[in-house]
Amino acid sequence: MNLDQIGLIVGAILTVLVLSYLIGDNFLFRLATHILIGVGAAYITVAVIFDVIIARVVQPITANSDPMAVIIAGFGLIFSVLLLFKLLPRWAWVGNIPVGYLVGVGSAVALGGAIFGTLGPQVVSTALPPGGLLGGPADGGLNFVLNLIVIFGTLAALLSFGFYRARRGGILSGVNTVGRWLVAAALGATFALVYIASVTLLIDRVQAIADAIGLIVR
Repeated sequence: MNLDQIGLIVGAILTVLVLSYLIGDNFLFRLATHILIGVGAAYITVAVIFDVIIARVVQPITANSDPMAVIIAGFGLIFSVLLLFKLLPRWAWVGNIPVGYLVGVGSAVALGGAIFGTLGPQVVSTALPPGGLLGGPADGGLNFVLNLIVIFGTLAALLSFGFYRARRGGILSGVNTVGRWLVAAALGATFALVYIASVTLLIDRVQAIADAIGLIVR
């Protein structure tokens, strides 16, 4: 029996332990949960030590080859040390500095990606002439109309999250209604995709259990 077969059997056993939750919370399910959390925490710890701390902080500072790399690594080291102050209740406010920086940068990146990666290209594509990237006369301008619908749907979904009170019966009220329906449709489609993926994973796990049983009884 090789390592692949051993891994298949171990995975099948853990799958059975997790599926035991179907009959209620029990020791076997908690055991599988603790194993998952422990292995995940150990893997993340090792990855952070070798791939982040050593590779991106220690080595750039000790090598001292690129000044900009040393400066970036120094900032990372300082923010990491400040973040450790969150463990001390009296000095927890010091750890808010790197947390605020991370939240600000993350929000800026997400907002920039949404504007320049999604909304901007849609607007630019719609503004192109029908004979350009949108296709020639053969499609009858269908892509142009589809892009207009996509832009309207995107703006309607964004406006549905606006913190304002739209006048009843006004244009914004109708746009908000359309946006909410589009958001509901998107969430429904996402749930359907998640459900299909879950069923696919369940079928794969059942097949793995059957293969493991075949290896054991062989």
